[in-house]
This record gives sequence, structure tokens and C-alpha cells, in this order.
Amino acid sequence: MTRSNFNDSPNTGKTKSSGIWGIILPLLLASLILGLTFLPTSLRDVSSVLVLAGRFHPLILHFPIVIIMLTAVFVVIGRYQPVFIHPLLVQGLLIMGCLTAFGAAFAGYFLFISENYTGDTVYNHLYGGILTGVGICLTTTYYFYQKQNTPHAAKNPVFVGLLLLTNGALAYTSHIGGSLTHGQDFLTEPLSRLFPGSEVPLKPREELLVYEDVIHTILDSKCLNCHNDNKTKGDLLMTTHDQLLKAGKSGKIALIPGNPLESELLVRVHLPVSDDERMPPEGKPGLSEEEIQLITYWIENGAEKELPIMQLLNDPTIAPTLQALLPKVQQAQQRLSLEKEAFEEVAADLEKLALKLSVQIEQDTEAEGSFFRLRMNFPPKRFSNAELLELEPYFPYFSSVSLASADVSDDELFFIAKMANLQKLFVQKTRIDGSGLPYFHTHQKLETLNISFTPLVPGNIFHLLDIPQLKEVYIFGTPVKLDIIEALQTYRPDITFHIEEGPLFQ
Repeated sequence: MTRSNFNDSPNTGKTKSSGIWGIILPLLLASLILGLTFLPTSLRDVSSVLVLAGRFHPLILHFPIVIIMLTAVFVVIGRYQPVFIHPLLVQGLLIMGCLTAFGAAFAGYFLFISENYTGDTVYNHLYGGILTGVGICLTTTYYFYQKQNTPHAAKNPVFVGLLLLTNGALAYTSHIGGSLTHGQDFLTEPLSRLFPGSEVPLKPREELLVYEDVIHTILDSKCLNCHNDNKTKGDLLMTTHDQLLKAGKSGKIALIPGNPLESELLVRVHLPVSDDERMPPEGKPGLSEEEIQLITYWIENGAEKELPIMQLLNDPTIAPTLQALLPKVQQAQQRLSLEKEAFEEVAADLEKLALKLSVQIEQDTEAEGSFFRLRMNFPPKRFSNAELLELEPYFPYFSSVSLASADVSDDELFFIAKMANLQKLFVQKTRIDGSGLPYFHTHQKLETLNISFTPLVPGNIFHLLDIPQLKEVYIFGTPVKLDIIEALQTYRPDITFHIEEGPLFQ
């Protein structure tokens, strides 16, 4: 009795029938997905059912992404382990990929028309999604077509090429989607840190100085965001060697040459984490043990400004620590240089946009880090959805936004919530009724919100309870009654509700 081949089917009729449906179904789905390009990109009234379906887009889209990438991986591995390209496995993945791509494409379209999206990035994401969905379906069609003629369809070079092209379209669409949610450099920013290029030429070791090339870089990475020319916490500047030798508000000197035990810089570093005077504060990156050892050694030996690194590299007590630190310090130099260059480019771009949009954009000197604040000119000119979207590529750079008296509603809160570093938002005297506040439920930075003199629906104010970092709310002149505010205060005692108009900006 001979053993039958696993790929042979006992029922050729069923095999041919499934092969035909494997061709017809993906072609039908591809046609329907492609048909989205002929549908309107905006509607006056959208059914609540379609709005609900659109909200499922972020959930559904992960299925075709995983499936089509997994199929590509299996096809590659299958060249060495045939079990990974067994027809039942590949067919199942491809059909699921088609069905979920169809669902993701239509849910994305419903989200697009129901939320009134605009801008080139949104359109690129929409058409990229359509291209990816069609690519998955056509790849599946070709696989089933080849499967009727050969048991090794997964090894067919045309099928493999289609699969790789579809994954390329998927990568592009995913990048655009990530840019919409997290900013345009969502995927590329980590690459710039991994491959910083040669923007900062590294000096030969013989020319390196301990303070200028190592200590200052360490302080720049860990301390200068709070102790710079724009923000001097505790009246202590740390941007130059001379400033380190001066006392801050406490009257204690940060750096006392020859005396690390009395140098306030090291005293604060060694305080317990629970101590309010410990530096840096809890939640911010502190100095590593190697960095503390190097700074201590440097202070003990006079904290000279022009001390050459080679002198320390010849000292066996500190040389191993310095050797371990140098690569990290050089990476930090590259990163800081790139960040400074990027910030300067953004500042120049925002200066032009501010003139175009008739708003004020300036560096936020109160924020920790390199950020900007946006506020309206008075009397304010039109500022609504279209103007806000022109700023979208720069959303990650805003820490404070004041749109008082602007023509904004809860729809605009969807985009404002994408400003991941936003700490202060002032939208008093606008059309906001609070239905857009849930967009901030996952926001990790928003601390101050001014919604005075808005038509706030009392029931919508409870959405404030779910904004995790919220600390201050100005709520004067809204329909919300005092007893509701008292109830909110009970549930979130960490939030201060001000029954006053509050500031236009800070």
C-alpha cells in the first residue's frame, strides 16, 4: 500500500472549487476596496452606525498588518523549512489577510469621512491603505491561480515579488499612520539616533578636554533643561564653567574645586529619592555611577576647565571609568547636536508660519526642554481646523497652546490632543462643549486647562476625571453648577478647579 502525498487532495472537485473561490473572492474584495477612491471624501451628515464602524479602524488594521508580514516571513523561512509554506497555512493567512484588509480599509474610510480629516498626510494614508488592501487581494489571487498549476505556488518568484511589494506599501502606509498619531518623525527619529551620521566631527582624543568634552556634555544631557539661560531653577545656571562656581538661590555653590563633599551639585545628587531637594527630581534621568565617579574625581583634583583627557587616561584609578564613558558621551554629543539643529530648523519654519497664520509662536521658557508656545494675536484673526492642521508637522514641539476666542470646537480637540508634549491648553471663549475631552484620556502631559466661558455641557465635564496628569482647570462662566464641581473634586482631589476666568496664557 503506497503512502499518499500530503499535498494531494482526495476530492479534486472540491480542490478546484476552492481554487476558483480563492481567485474570485480576493478579486471581488480588491474591486470593492479600489472603489473607495470613487466615493466622496466628505459628507454633510454621517450615520452614527458608520461613525461607530470608523472608530474600529485602529483596532482592525492590526490584523492585516500582522498577517501579511507573517506571510512574508513564512515564505522566506519556507525556502529552508517547507512546513512554513504548507498550502493550507499560506491559503489561510492570505484569505484572512484579504478579509481583514477589506474591513480595515472600509473602517478607515468611515473614520475619514465622519471625523472631517483634512491635509495631505491624511489623504496619503487613505490611498496608501487602499493600495495595500488591493495589493493583498491581488497577491492572494495570484497565489490561488498558481496553486491550480503547481504545488509550489509559494515559491513562485512573481508571487514572492507581489508579496514583498505589498509589504512595502504596508510599511509606507503604517509610517503615514504613525505620523498622523505621533508626529512625522515617529519612525525616522529613532533611526537618526542609531545612525547619526557625521554632523559632529569627533575630535582626536589628544585634543579632548575633561570639562568641555565630557563633563559639560553630561550636564547638558541631565541638568541643563532646568538650569539654562531661559530657565534657571533655583537661580542656578550650569551652562558654563564659571556659572558652576557661583551660588544659586540656596546660597550654596554648585562646584567647589578640591571639595566634592561640599559641592552642592554632588550633595543634591546623593540625597534620597524621596527628598524634595534631590537632583534631578523623581521621574527624570539622573547621573549614572560612572558619571558621578568622574565628576567626583574631577572636582577632587581641582575641577580645572582646561584639564586634558589624556591626563586622566594615564591615571589607573579613573581611566577604566572614563574609557567606559567616552563612547556614551560621544553619542550624547551627536544627539544633542542633532536636536539643536532640528530645533533651529523648526524655529525658523514656525516663525514663517506664525506670520502666515497671524499668531504668536515663541520658545516656551517655562517648559523643561526645547518647546514652543502658541497664542492668538488680539484682536484674533480666523483660526480653526485648517489653520491648526498647517501646524500638524510641528505638534511634538508645542508645550503650551492658547486659542482663546478662536473659532475652535470639540472637533479641533482631536488634533490638539496629538500634541504629545502639551502641558497647558487655554481655550476659553470658544465653541467647546466638552464632547472632545475624551481625546485627552491617554494624554500624559496635559496639566492645565482653561475652558472658561464655553458652552460646556455639564455631563461632559466628567471626562476631566480621566485625564491622568491634569492638575488645574479654570471653569468660570460655564453652565456647570457648583455641586458638580464639588463632586469632581471628591473624585479627583489632585485637580484644582478655579471658579474664575483664569489666564489667557502662561
